[in-house]
Amino acid sequence: MLIDFTVKNFMSYKNEATFSMLASTTVKECETDKDYSNVSITGNGKRILRTAAIYGANGSGKSTVITAMNSFRTMVLRSFVDETLVKNLSQLYYHFDVDCVEQPISMQMIFICNELRYRFGFEIFQGKVLTEWLYVLLKGSTKESYCFKREGQNIKVNSKVMNGTRGITAKTRSNALFLSTTAQFNVSVAMVIKEWFRKRFNVLSGLDDTLAYTVRAFMHDSLARQRILSMIEIVDNCIKDVNVEDSVKEVNPQEPAFGILAKLGINMTAEMNQRVEKIEQHELQINAIHKMYSNGEEVGDKALNFKFESLGTTKLFALLGPFFDTIQNGGVLIIDEFGTSLHTQLSIELLKLFHSSMNINGAQLIITTHDTNLLRKDLLRRDQIWFTEKSHEGVSDLYSLVEYKINQANSVRNDASFSKDYLAGRYGAIPYFGNLEKFILEYGNQEK
Repeated sequence: MLIDFTVKNFMSYKNEATFSMLASTTVKECETDKDYSNVSITGNGKRILRTAAIYGANGSGKSTVITAMNSFRTMVLRSFVDETLVKNLSQLYYHFDVDCVEQPISMQMIFICNELRYRFGFEIFQGKVLTEWLYVLLKGSTKESYCFKREGQNIKVNSKVMNGTRGITAKTRSNALFLSTTAQFNVSVAMVIKEWFRKRFNVLSGLDDTLAYTVRAFMHDSLARQRILSMIEIVDNCIKDVNVEDSVKEVNPQEPAFGILAKLGINMTAEMNQRVEKIEQHELQINAIHKMYSNGEEVGDKALNFKFESLGTTKLFALLGPFFDTIQNGGVLIIDEFGTSLHTQLSIELLKLFHSSMNINGAQLIITTHDTNLLRKDLLRRDQIWFTEKSHEGVSDLYSLVEYKINQANSVRNDASFSKDYLAGRYGAIPYFGNLEKFILEYGNQEK
């Protein structure tokens, strides 16, 4: 479970911004129904939100929050093996303030993994890790214990809670996380955290990646396949089945096929090229099975390549894999631009899956969206609704509806019309279009 994420001096977030999935103590709605609840209760009684939605104008910083979380995940998974990662990430500081050039990028995440609460963070600057820290809240304790603390190349390890790190501090590069390095050397605490980020913390931003996720689940998980087909049939009753055909062909690396290899994510060096004789390339074809009719009578089936299906059907199929995998196994699913090509009512029902009794493992869904029809108090609580707004200096601000003060005085009531008030500008975070009438007068009457 994600509890909160904090970022500073990253892209448009000049100042420290914190996104929290901890349920507000002042909000009680949508958590008492036995079949639907927006809140999960942890073993120590903490109330954690199951879903959250981030709204804001184009370019206001919605996707940047997601980018920051994905960068954090990538640092954990790949900083040991990719020596350019920290250098490249260091360039993403806030560029429009002279002081920020000399300040580090800072990120921290608090999360629950294997029933233990961890707090992990780091600061990076000019291609190096300046500081790094990992704390854990052990069972039965009310105070955090540190696993390790890092200042530059000075790393202090608490061997009582993090065993097996002897000799690894000397092997830790200045441009790699100690957490990522210890995971590579099979230190159990680090391996558990790394595996959680690899399998149970997923960020989706493109249709191709999402579709590949679903295809894997569809091919290898019978329960996921059953659920996906059932949902597809509910939404599009013209489709009775889906099949995936996997064909394999051999690619000879001695031939000029590097373009194909690049698409597979394989970068061949000359040394590798001498050792590899052949590579198998998988080509997947997704077919929707439709009913065939003659004079209104069903006479058979017809397989239709998914590329001929509507974009909405394709998008739904792509989403169902990660949705059901996350709900079944727990974890965090983050989707940028959720709802694109989906009917509003379908988006509502997909969110409700995470609020339903199906979600027994504390799965969480975080989305960015422009669909204001989701701003319903029977669907999202005030602490589940977040906004991003950018100042005239290009600085993004991130805040939740529950902490927003109308006219800097009054909190938003739980019986307010969230969607209507948001579009009316009462919560900020809406586009400013300037003088459109002047624009139309100036350009609308020009002769061709």
